[in-house]
Amino acid sequence: MLWVLGGTIGSIGMSVFGTIVGSTPSPATVTWWYFITLRGTLLADVLFYFFVVLLVTSWIGVGLHARRGTLLVKHCWIILCLWGVPLLLGPPMFGRDLYSYVAQGLIAHQGMNPYHVTPEVLGAGPNLDSIASVWRNTIAPYGPLFLSLSRGLVSLAGHSLVVQVLLMRSLEIIGFVLVMVFLPRLARQQSVNPGLALWLVALSPLALTSLIASGHNDALMIGLVVAGVSLALEGRLAIGFGICAVAASIKLPAAAAILFLGVDEFRRADRTRRLRILFDAILLPIAIIVGITLAAGYGWTWLGPQALKVPGLVRALMTPSVSLGSFAYSILDLVGVHVASHTMVSIFQVMCTVLTLSGCAWLLVNAQKLNVVRALGLALLLFSVGSPTLWPWYLMWGISLLAATSAQRSRVLVILAGFAIFLVDAAGTPTISGWGVYVTGPLVIAGVIWFVKTRHWEKVVAGAGL
Repeated sequence: MLWVLGGTIGSIGMSVFGTIVGSTPSPATVTWWYFITLRGTLLADVLFYFFVVLLVTSWIGVGLHARRGTLLVKHCWIILCLWGVPLLLGPPMFGRDLYSYVAQGLIAHQGMNPYHVTPEVLGAGPNLDSIASVWRNTIAPYGPLFLSLSRGLVSLAGHSLVVQVLLMRSLEIIGFVLVMVFLPRLARQQSVNPGLALWLVALSPLALTSLIASGHNDALMIGLVVAGVSLALEGRLAIGFGICAVAASIKLPAAAAILFLGVDEFRRADRTRRLRILFDAILLPIAIIVGITLAAGYGWTWLGPQALKVPGLVRALMTPSVSLGSFAYSILDLVGVHVASHTMVSIFQVMCTVLTLSGCAWLLVNAQKLNVVRALGLALLLFSVGSPTLWPWYLMWGISLLAATSAQRSRVLVILAGFAIFLVDAAGTPTISGWGVYVTGPLVIAGVIWFVKTRHWEKVVAGAGL
């Protein structure tokens, strides 16, 4: 298939030119295990994005077959290998969080607590210099299981930063394998096309770039959540809830799966089964999370405000609440009302958080009527968009579940999965900045007005559209 060949060429080209424009190690004296040189970076930028566009175009082409039902699961495995392996072996691109994971693992390996000390304790050198500056003085915001895994991988890798990064990506491989195995099962349970589900999730440019190339641990969390939800809906509640608890010890948003599935199963059960469901959905996950936390030995800081506030430290204009707050500040400043910019942004962040939590609560209450998988997917998507900080890979939380429902034919999901990665550049820096607020702010307002005025939200929750 020509589309598969085109995507493979695109992936290889990105991996080659990513050694120049990607999120490569710092200082420049530390090189990837392969690299090329060009005079100036402009040509490298042009060529890199040519291959990005080639990958996106090829993905859309494969999607035509997926929508017709001719893309089988076995085809998806082959395509994932062809498109994913070059990115897996290439340098980090579209984000520097892999270096943060390595640093936190190194801190733990040296006997310190990543919840108490920051990467700056490592001192000057590639492990610190390669991290995005904003994260060099922040504690780890991840769960204790992920820190334990990071510590183990760093201890195996030795002193080579390149080897440390490559080994850290092995966790993403586990996440993708789980998605490839369990997402088709979940899609069949929901009576939808498994090939189309995998096309939207595992093969999407957003997943390939933000979960493989940039190596975000969201891949492992998503894989575990998909597996847990699928097994729970097959009737293996204890295993399903247990896996979701493990996912929550990687990243906390996975706990939403326990909540939604638990409430749904409790409502459906008769009185004799409700006691068992209370054990499976409450006591078992708590026991697993407590056990993992105690075994890791880092304490309970990961559930406290000090760690939970870390992701919100960056105020990127791609975040709706930040765009609205910055736009409101600009308008008020033009008419002579002087309010601090950070104050306006904070106000809108609080407002969006309240609205988001209210929306998630409504979805939880109506999950049985709406379909629990769709309700959970919508809640995770809403939470990622309405949170104080939005990064493109957060969108995969909701997409990974919505792809296994009737929403898989949504044009909105296609746009998000195919083009959201352009919200950051090859080095992981947000592409919307400065004057961009005068575009993003009005767009967010217009989108909300359209969403409410046309009552499109009714179609969304009913599963007729997104």
